[in-house]
Amino acid sequence: MLSKGSLLELYRSLFKPRGVAIIGATPKEGKIGRIVVENLVKAEFKGRIYPVNPKYSEILGLRAYSSVLEVPDPLDVVIVAVPAPIVPKVIEECGKRGVRIAIVLSAGFSEAGRKDLELELLNRARKYDVRIIGPNCAGVVVPSIGFHASFEELMSPGNIAVIGQSGAYITALAAELERRGLGVSAFISYGNRVDLDEELLLRLLLIHEETKVIIYYVEGLRIGMGRRILNTLKEVTMEKPVVIHKAGVMEAGARAVASHTGSLAGTYRLYEAAFKQAGAFIVNDIDLMLDTAHVLLLPINIDLTTSIPVIVTNSGGHGVVIADHLEMLGIRVPELPSDIRYKLKEHLPPHASLSNPIDMLAEATAETYTKVTKLLLSDERIGVIIVVVNPPPFINACEICREVVREWDYSGRIKPIVFYLAGFNIEEAIQYLRKMKIPVTSTHRGIACMVKALYDRCSYLKRCRSRKIKS
Repeated sequence: MLSKGSLLELYRSLFKPRGVAIIGATPKEGKIGRIVVENLVKAEFKGRIYPVNPKYSEILGLRAYSSVLEVPDPLDVVIVAVPAPIVPKVIEECGKRGVRIAIVLSAGFSEAGRKDLELELLNRARKYDVRIIGPNCAGVVVPSIGFHASFEELMSPGNIAVIGQSGAYITALAAELERRGLGVSAFISYGNRVDLDEELLLRLLLIHEETKVIIYYVEGLRIGMGRRILNTLKEVTMEKPVVIHKAGVMEAGARAVASHTGSLAGTYRLYEAAFKQAGAFIVNDIDLMLDTAHVLLLPINIDLTTSIPVIVTNSGGHGVVIADHLEMLGIRVPELPSDIRYKLKEHLPPHASLSNPIDMLAEATAETYTKVTKLLLSDERIGVIIVVVNPPPFINACEICREVVREWDYSGRIKPIVFYLAGFNIEEAIQYLRKMKIPVTSTHRGIACMVKALYDRCSYLKRCRSRKIKS
């Protein structure tokens, strides 16, 4: 266990590096050593960039050094992109130079049957107190400071961190977050985790102010680290939601895990129970993972467990199906109190349904949605508001979304609002909601899982506060 001082020192080196060296940097097109240098330059890294390769005096307009031993200060991190057999020697030089962290992108270690080479790498790192991320990883990205220590595409800053063994998988998650307009706060691929593992990396993300939600992809845990990771998860989830995808559920997946990063998949049900007990969300579908992570960015300022979730829709069918999905997940959708129904009559046509879902009928305009939303936002008995829009040709879905969001902003965003959009001519509305970073989906299951995540998060925090008071 690291001391608080050591943890903060490690945090500063990885999340706020002043200088980074790329060992294996090259001007050759298509090589990882070139891509990493290009990425750091394009991302406008706020520190110093030091290419290291004895063959060149300059790489991409930057002075190159023949060895990391020649690199001047400040130097907090090195990125290693050389053939696996050379890596242990490189790490020893890093240790002699006083480097704190080495991100080893190179593959060809335990995942390729070379556990001996991986052990040699670890022994040299420990000899000089160099901390290793990797090997066989896709690197680390902190977009807000332009620290793009990876060969993956550039990423925009956001508030969701993605962390996992598989570089390709968490890159896909980062790409989807990008498409949704969310970006990432941090991207950490730790590959074979010869040294720094997810337990320590999660503790670093707990410190990271820009990270509000963590997506954690798990293939398997090292023998003996189960208790540590669970204790850390409990600590993290009290401050920040963690959404987990545990791979290797079935036999074929478990076999693939063993050959991919040299991990043991373990028994899925044990993982699932333990992670849930620690307050994490287990979601094994990429779209639902992203929906869940997004909705958990919303602040929870009211007790959802004692409030009424309300579905506001212009389509009775969608409302009924969403209500079914919510109740299947254990969330009751009760009828609205009579005084609220009475007030709704002022704003809705005679044939509208005043129950819950509130079916405003197909001709509901942006003005209708706004009046109903305003009424619900002002009533303390109402919790999550689920806005369903399936526009007929004569209704503008984007106008509805804009007006509802404007009313929500005016109310101070005290209550969570989520959107379900379906049908034709909804693309502009979806883009608008994504630009405003408001949760939106086009699947009934997705909207129900969003609401369920909010309720579960509220319930978990409530239990934590209760235990804290009792203790």
